[in-house]
Amino acid sequence: MNAIFVSQSGTIKMFHDLALDLQRKMKVSEVGMVVSHRRSVRSFRKQYPSNRLNQFTILSEWNITNSHKKVIVNPELLSKYEQELNVTGFRHALMVDRRINNGKKCTYYQDYKARFSEHEQLQILQQSLIEVERLFDQVKPDFIVSFICVTLVEYLCNLFAKSRGIKILNIRPTRIGNYMVFGNDITEPSNLIRDTYLSISHVDIKTPLYEEATKIFNESKASNYAYEGTNISSQLNISTKLFNTVLKALKAYKIINMAIIDFRIKFGDLRDNHDPGILKPLYYEIIYKPLLKLQIRKQLRKKYLKLADLNACNYIFFPLHTEPEKALLVDAPFFTNQIEVIRNISLSLPASTVLVVKDHPKSFGKRPISYYNKILDIPNVRIVDPLLPTAQLVKQSRLVITIAGSVGWEAILHEKPVIVLGNTPYEFLPNKMVTKTSDIINLPNTINNAINNYVFDKESVIKYLIASLSEAVPLNYYSILLSRANVNTGWTLNADWESEIKKLSEYTEISLDK
Repeated sequence: MNAIFVSQSGTIKMFHDLALDLQRKMKVSEVGMVVSHRRSVRSFRKQYPSNRLNQFTILSEWNITNSHKKVIVNPELLSKYEQELNVTGFRHALMVDRRINNGKKCTYYQDYKARFSEHEQLQILQQSLIEVERLFDQVKPDFIVSFICVTLVEYLCNLFAKSRGIKILNIRPTRIGNYMVFGNDITEPSNLIRDTYLSISHVDIKTPLYEEATKIFNESKASNYAYEGTNISSQLNISTKLFNTVLKALKAYKIINMAIIDFRIKFGDLRDNHDPGILKPLYYEIIYKPLLKLQIRKQLRKKYLKLADLNACNYIFFPLHTEPEKALLVDAPFFTNQIEVIRNISLSLPASTVLVVKDHPKSFGKRPISYYNKILDIPNVRIVDPLLPTAQLVKQSRLVITIAGSVGWEAILHEKPVIVLGNTPYEFLPNKMVTKTSDIINLPNTINNAINNYVFDKESVIKYLIASLSEAVPLNYYSILLSRANVNTGWTLNADWESEIKKLSEYTEISLDK
C-alpha cells in the first residue's frame, strides 16, 4: 500500500510522523509528501535530524513558483489535463491559493491584488499539473491524506486522486468540541457524517452517543459556542495591548537577524512565494493593525449599533468571514465579494427589517476603514462592534445568513433559521431549519420562507451530533498537533504528541476501511 500526504507549514511534522506510524502498522511502502513552506521544512529538518523525509518522494511547491518563468505555456497540454481530470477549467484551483491569486500582504492584511499576471498563473498551473502527475505516477498511491485545502498543488492532488479513483482523506474540524473528521473531498460537508446522519431512521435514547450528544447540545445552548480551533482574542485595551506587544517584540527578536532571513526568503536559499517573511508581518501585527483598530473604533464608534439597541431592532444577522480563508475560496467561490453579498441581501429584505453585519474578530485590523464605509453606504445595513459576543446577536435575530461559516451552526443551536450560500458541514439538516441556496435572484422569497416556515427539529440536531460523534475522532489537533497558541483548549485532556499521533493513525486506518 502506498500513500501521499499533503502538508502545509504547520502540518509537516504531523504528517511525517503519521506516515511513519502508518508504515509500521499497515506496511505502507511508498510515501509521497507535498511540502509548501521552505522555511518550515528547513526548521523541521534541523530540529529533528533523525527525520525520514529523505526516504519520501517529495514535491516542493516553492520549486514550482521559483522557476515558473522558464515554463512555456502549452494550451493543448492544459486542455488535455482538463479532459483527464474532468474539469472545465482550472480557475478555481488557482483561486484557492491566496499566495498566487491574492496580494503579497494577504496573510496579514486584506490584499486583493494578484501577485502573478494571467500568463504567470498559467505557467505555475502547467508546471504544477506536470509535477503532481509525476508524483502520482511515481508513488502510485492507494490513498492521500490532507488538511483542508489552501494551495494550488493540494487542490490538484485532490483532482488527480478523484480522476484515478484514489481514496481521499481530508481532515477538517467538525466545529463540535475537539472532534475532527475526514471527508472524501476538500469541500464540505464530510461524506462520513452526512451518510451516517441520513442512515439514522430514529434516535435511540438508550445509547451512550445519545447521552453525549444531548450533553453537547445543552452545554452549547447554555454557553457561548466555541470549538478547539477557535482563536482566543484578548479583551485588553487596544493601546495597552499595543504597548505590551511592542515591548515583547523588541525583547524577542533581533531586527538584523530578521532582515537577513527576509533577504534569504526573497533572494536566497529560503526563496519561497509561500513565505511572507518576518519583518512586514511583524510590523503589521504590532504597529499598523493596532493603530488601525484605534482609528476604526474612533471613526465608527457612533455608527456602531449598540447591543442595547438590538432589542428594538427587527434584524437579520450576517457575520463577515475573515479573508482569505478556505470557507470562501473552496466552499463558496462565487461569494467571495462579501460587500456585494451584503448588498444583495439588503435588496432582499422586508421593508421593516435591517441587516446587522459583524466583522470577524480575526479580520479586525486587517481591513481598511473604507471597507466598512462601503457597507454603511447601504441604507438598511448596520454594523456592530466586532468584539461583541456573537451569541447575543444570533439570539436576538430573526434569521442568520452566512456564506459558509460556523455561526450558522451556532444559530441552529439557538433555534434560529439559517440560510447558507456555500458548502457547510451542517447543510443537509432539514430545510425547515437550514436553507442552502446560491440563487440570489430568488433570495427575497428564500428569506421569507426561511422565517415563516421555520420549525425547530431537536431530534435532527441530536442525530447530527450523534453522526458527528460516531464518525469523528476527539483530537487535540490545533493545540497539540498544530502547536498553535491562543486557541480554545477547553476540551484538551491530558495528552501528548505521541498519543495524539497514535489516535490519528488509528482513525486513518478505520477510515480507509469505510
